[in-house]
Amino acid sequence: MINILKFIIFLFVFSCSTNEKKNLIIQKDDKQIFELGVNYIEEKKYKESIEQFIKIGDEFPFSKYSNHAQIYSAYLNFELNKPDQTILILNDYITMNPEGLFTEYAEYLIAMCYYIKISDPRRDSKFTKIAIEKFNKIIKKNQNSKYSKDAAIKLEYLKNYQARKEFEVGMYYLRNNAPSPAINRFSKIIQDYQGSSIIPQTLYRMYEAFKILKLEKNASQTYSILKYNFPKSKWTREINNRKNKIANESGYFKNIINKMISIF
Repeated sequence: MINILKFIIFLFVFSCSTNEKKNLIIQKDDKQIFELGVNYIEEKKYKESIEQFIKIGDEFPFSKYSNHAQIYSAYLNFELNKPDQTILILNDYITMNPEGLFTEYAEYLIAMCYYIKISDPRRDSKFTKIAIEKFNKIIKKNQNSKYSKDAAIKLEYLKNYQARKEFEVGMYYLRNNAPSPAINRFSKIIQDYQGSSIIPQTLYRMYEAFKILKLEKNASQTYSILKYNFPKSKWTREINNRKNKIANESGYFKNIINKMISIF
């Protein structure tokens, strides 16, 4: 009986020892998990890769790979078109690493998340304003960084995009015979989006609105601003052609009247 008991205990201990060894073999350290995540990226298995990087954060929060894993995870979510999840991950990283190795990149990627949101017409225009604020912050922080250079390009596009949105509203008013609110919109564009490509056409449409209201002095001033700043613009030529046509027609009818007077 004693021998049987010893044998059972031996089997139990052996079994536990074997399971522990199996667990030790199966269990991966932080480096192995990180490398597996990177390998999945190379294989385009982004979801599997994210799972590995999350595992590092859960099981090895103080690992030297945890920050790298967090940034990789954010980037992959961005690639999977999950901007909201990307922003959450990056904000968490910045909070914990305000001056970290990847903080500048994190701020840039957050700006990019808002940038891609504006391509969806269902999104609120507030995302455009947030993206502009984020890119401005990047440029202000370090004008010479590679992120600042791209931010400047994106910023120019965003300003043109927003200016055109305002312009469309102004044109809606103008087409519906409401020149006064159209002028208000056009004035906002000139004031807030100087340098945007829509400015010459905005001045031209403002000139038209003033003409509809028979505010000749305002129309003339608007034309002068357009001609001075954009002398070669097609919108300047358009007004010039219109003025020349009116002048020629006026001269033509004047000549007819003079001839009629001379006959009588």
